[in-house]
Amino acid sequence: MRVRLVLPVLAIAFAAACGSDNGTGPNPPDHFSSITVSDTGFAPDSLDVQLNTLVTWNVTSGIQHHVIRFVGASIPQGSTPSSELANGQSASTTFLKAGTYHYDDSLHVDHTGLVYVH
Repeated sequence: MRVRLVLPVLAIAFAAACGSDNGTGPNPPDHFSSITVSDTGFAPDSLDVQLNTLVTWNVTSGIQHHVIRFVGASIPQGSTPSSELANGQSASTTFLKAGTYHYDDSLHVDHTGLVYVH
C-alpha cells in the first residue's frame, strides 16, 4: 500500500518543482548530465554543457564527500553547497548562465572539477 502512495506524491513534488508550461514557475531543465564522485575524485573532472542543464553528482564510494561547493567568482544562481554525501547519495544543480564554474570536495582537497556552460 505504501508504494502506491509514494509514486503519486513524487509525481506531484516533481511537477511542483519543475513548474508548468503556463508561464508560472521555473522551467524544467532541457539537458541532463552526471558526474561520478569516488575516492579518486570526479569523473569526468571537467564537463562541457549547454545552458539549462541539470548536473548531478553521484557518490559511488564508501567515504563521505562534500560536493557542489563552488569556488571563485562564478557561483550558479540558486546553488547552495551540498551537505555531506555518502555512497549512493547525490546532489544536483541546474546551470542557467554561461560561464566556467569551479567546484571542489571540501573533505578531499585534491578533488576539484570544472563545469563549462555555453
